[in-house]
Amino acid sequence: MRDVRHPINRHNRLAAQNAGDGYYDQSNDRWVMQGCACNYKGKAMYRICYLCVAVCVTILGSGWCLCCAETPLQTPTLSDIIFIGSRPIKELDPAHYPKEGRPCLKNYLAAIAPDSSLWAFEPPSTSEKAALVRMRVLAEQMVAILGREVRAEAEAFAYSVPLVGEWEGMSEGPVEEANFVDDWLSKHPGTPIAPFLHLFKAHRLRAGYEAARARHEKDLWPILAGRYREAMHNARSSSKPLIHCIADDLERQPFVYLEGQGRP
Repeated sequence: MRDVRHPINRHNRLAAQNAGDGYYDQSNDRWVMQGCACNYKGKAMYRICYLCVAVCVTILGSGWCLCCAETPLQTPTLSDIIFIGSRPIKELDPAHYPKEGRPCLKNYLAAIAPDSSLWAFEPPSTSEKAALVRMRVLAEQMVAILGREVRAEAEAFAYSVPLVGEWEGMSEGPVEEANFVDDWLSKHPGTPIAPFLHLFKAHRLRAGYEAARARHEKDLWPILAGRYREAMHNARSSSKPLIHCIADDLERQPFVYLEGQGRP
């Protein structure tokens, strides 16, 4: 048996707990996952476990990814679906969603075309394909939320933003993605996707804030908190009700990346 210690967060903690695959080391704020070769950090755990399931059929006898194949995943949040983009909309479960968020979830689901690829997509079989899936999903989210007329710019942004597979518990990754939004907005004044980009930026800044708090980056996290509040204010200046309710849903989440770091 081997112990693999990872930063505690929404997806690796819940997946391991559900699988009965380890224990929480409170003194070190770690989840210790035992006896499983498919252990990954952060939000990437459920993404990579999708990869694991996709290839498991060919190597199931080895037991290499058995834990991932058997690990049930927590019902995703609206923020997970929209801003992470590794799980299809069909996994959203209104019956198990927080009551105060159900009206927004209902309105969001009503905005998705019945034939949209967002409802269901196959787990990517490689990390390279996973990145492409996330880019495509990001573009489709903008189209669904803002309208078909934004498709060209939505795709241009989605296939340019430097999405990474895993932030490794550090602030640099999400902050880099947030900074990319600032650069894009400066080069594309009046862009029709601005309301979504402000929300995307806020999500990344909150993830960066949580990572900075967890790593005791005392000079950084107050700056990220201020930038997060500014991004949320800019998002709420939109005239689109769906943007407002997604912002409210994001604000209600106890965390988006690393648990226990408070809200910015």
